[in-house]
Amino acid sequence: MDDRHGDDSVWAVGRHSIFPAGAFGAAPAEMAACLKLAGVTTAVDVLDLPCGPGRHSLPLARVGHRVTAVDLTPSYLDELREAAGDLDIDIVQADMREFTRPAAFDLILNLYHSFGYFDDPDDDRRVLRNMAASLRPGGALVMDLMAQEVIARDLQPYNERLLDDGTLVREESLLSDAGDWLHSTWTYLRPGERHEFDMSHRLYSAAALRRELRAAGFASVELFGGLDGRPFDDRAVRLVALARV
Repeated sequence: MDDRHGDDSVWAVGRHSIFPAGAFGAAPAEMAACLKLAGVTTAVDVLDLPCGPGRHSLPLARVGHRVTAVDLTPSYLDELREAAGDLDIDIVQADMREFTRPAAFDLILNLYHSFGYFDDPDDDRRVLRNMAASLRPGGALVMDLMAQEVIARDLQPYNERLLDDGTLVREESLLSDAGDWLHSTWTYLRPGERHEFDMSHRLYSAAALRRELRAAGFASVELFGGLDGRPFDDRAVRLVALARV
């Protein structure tokens, strides 16, 4: 993430709102959907970028895939190491703008809207080029984003959630006039504590994401409205890209 997101405290404070227990429970089914979408039927080398606390890396490794899990946040990587035990997971702390392993992976996963948080769009392009370079010929990237079109349709400017530990989470969002930037502030209120973070990020339309992926070196790009492969239309819930080199 950008400098405003590089502080581990942003992610440590927000850990249980970003990754609730139910999200971990849903991960095996999400991974099965990703593998089906990419046509993966045997054990392969997978890059989970960024991996967070391992919500997707763990179920992939448990069914035999060789996983490289990359994230910048130390607390998330510590959590993943503890949970991984003897699983075949190579855990790497790195900035996604810098990480690349030429032709090392058959599949790369960039999920849960983990793209677009850099102020400079050229940083996004660096990430895409790195991912293209890290795939073997014929390898696939699966990206899962909140589409510009979906946000324009469904945006809730204000939302409150109460976590199990009593933390109140407030999310305030405003779409830019151009529709390509979501100004977002997350506030965490606990007894005697208040934490406020800027979680603003760039939004990509289907056409813009396809254009950026092709420019980064991907030979083919298919777009879907969810990990289940539904069409990207006015009923889409996400913007999912399947891109191959």
